[in-house]
Amino acid sequence: MSSGERIILADDDPVMRELACAKLHEAGYRVNAVEDGAAALALLKRDGADLVISDLNMPEMDGFTLTKRIRDDHQISETPIIVITSSDHEAAVDRAFAAGATSFLAKPVNWPLFNHAVRFVLRAANDKKELREARDRARAGEKFKDSLMSVMSHELRTPLNAIIGFGQLISEFFEKKNDSLYRDYSDYIVDGGRRLLNSVSDMLLASDARTGPISLNEADVTVGALIDEALLAEKPAINSAGAKISVTVQDRELELCCDGSLISRALAKLIDNAVKFSPNGVEIVIGAALAKNGDLAILVKDNGPGMTDKGLKIAMSPFSQSDMSVRRSNEGLGLGLLLVQAIAQAHGAVFKLESASGKGTRALLLTPASRICGKFKKTGSRAA
Repeated sequence: MSSGERIILADDDPVMRELACAKLHEAGYRVNAVEDGAAALALLKRDGADLVISDLNMPEMDGFTLTKRIRDDHQISETPIIVITSSDHEAAVDRAFAAGATSFLAKPVNWPLFNHAVRFVLRAANDKKELREARDRARAGEKFKDSLMSVMSHELRTPLNAIIGFGQLISEFFEKKNDSLYRDYSDYIVDGGRRLLNSVSDMLLASDARTGPISLNEADVTVGALIDEALLAEKPAINSAGAKISVTVQDRELELCCDGSLISRALAKLIDNAVKFSPNGVEIVIGAALAKNGDLAILVKDNGPGMTDKGLKIAMSPFSQSDMSVRRSNEGLGLGLLLVQAIAQAHGAVFKLESASGKGTRALLLTPASRICGKFKKTGSRAA
């Protein structure tokens, strides 16, 4: 038995209406029977229904028009529709489905199977409704989380900047006092604030990347400046790990039209990964040169432990870290490579990561020739 679903039956044949209503009432459905599509549409708009059963050939408004009108009205467009037609009218069935019919019954109607067909369509419609509601809840949840992430990120930045700023002042004060202990304490505050600020910035950037292209603040920046900024950001980590940095740049004055803060941030993350997942004293090579096709290739290569193919897949997944550290337990959100990929895509660049167990890791950022400025703008003017 049904749970009292409401059905609108539209048919200009009084005998058909009588038989169908009797079967539906017997199965426990609530039925409103009308003689044409116009009446059915008006009733559906006014009171709603769980199902519409409609003959295709009716006066005033036929079943084809009724079906299309229902599908075109967003308030009732999800209502399931069963159309009834003569068994020898295959073209009519195709036309009904094209208009948006859910299912069909052929005349003469097989009455023992009639309620089974109705029950099947209603069950499928309920399942679809539940999936639609679950999707809408998921989307609303994602929107809420994205909004919360954005608001929280911006709200956290102000106090963190204050903590970092005053921490630096305190550190300078104790340095002048030659008090190394409290200066170290102050440095811990500054370092912790910076790490937290970086994490907040990463979360905000990851949220922006997930919802759409990252917005760029473009300007002409030299390759040398980009690399210097990345190295400056990673200086504490480099010094702590005793990493050996080698920089080979074709021309430090080569200019790139890009969002300099984002590109240097991407390079910093590649350097950070090279340091973080390698033993003390790791050798890191940073290079930049024009390829033959005019693209700018920026390389970050290390001689660390490297990764297997499985490790590469893990490393490129959000909130994941490939377990390849031989030196220490690693901090971080596991968003580094994901953000490098997002920054590259926003610039129309290509990010490649190659690695093999025991053979180090090679990260390559290929920026298109169209972003090269000045004397190197012509494609292929220099070869790598």
